[in-house]
Amino acid sequence: MSQAPSAAELAAINQITATRQRALVEVFEAGFASNFQSPVVFLDNMQLQSPLSVRFYRRDFAYLSKQLYLEYQYRSWRGYNPEVLDRYNEVITKKLTNINIMFTNTINRLEKLLQQNSVVMESSLFPNPVTVTVPVIASHARAYFQLLSDLDRVNLLAGTANLLGVIDSKQRTEAEFICKKAVRAFRSILMNEVAKLYREAKRVMEEQKNGGKVDPSMSAIVAEQGKEIAAFESSADEGSEADSALAIGNADPSQLIDDAAAAAVAASAATKGRKKAATTTA
Repeated sequence: MSQAPSAAELAAINQITATRQRALVEVFEAGFASNFQSPVVFLDNMQLQSPLSVRFYRRDFAYLSKQLYLEYQYRSWRGYNPEVLDRYNEVITKKLTNINIMFTNTINRLEKLLQQNSVVMESSLFPNPVTVTVPVIASHARAYFQLLSDLDRVNLLAGTANLLGVIDSKQRTEAEFICKKAVRAFRSILMNEVAKLYREAKRVMEEQKNGGKVDPSMSAIVAEQGKEIAAFESSADEGSEADSALAIGNADPSQLIDDAAAAAVAASAATKGRKKAATTTA
């Protein structure tokens, strides 16, 4: 027979529940939060320190989460081409994987530099960190938040290494630049792929209209997606005037990510090669 929770345990549970409910509303707004009926996983007490990671989270995470969730919704729609959804999932998965490869190699390289110079990374480098409860409504959204956490770690490692004399400002800038460029490029890729999902959803709605029977709930989803796409596209170049890494321009964002991942792997391999050569010489 299980023991009933104490008053203190109940109070703690209620506080966590309230915090999570607030987070759902703060991230997605009240209308979406109150009508959402699918499972949600909450990442409690997640900290982001660097202003750039915080900005990506606050500006992009809600939109990206909703669009990633739509893939799941559209899979239940009669008449929706599953090949469009499979292509979408393939592209998003591949690009997230490549960015993860780049971040992992960059983090490992910076950590080894600090270790070789007997430097310990500062646990709190930025003066105004934020702690957030992250509502996850799509698996790729969880992977995207992990990228923001990794971007945070790159900034902490590079900042520590620079301020304590392990690397110079140019090396710090190079490490930070390519990582935030990749996250920005992923935003552009998602915008392109979401547009394809939207066009297919509109086609399904047109078929329903021609057949004389339109599902109002489906129609409402497509109309809301159209509004959110327009709003998100209007903010595409936000911040690019002050930070060149946030300006994609005419570059192919998909190729940019693939090249960045390959460059990070090559840099990591070169570092290992130099270390092995030094050991052999000694």
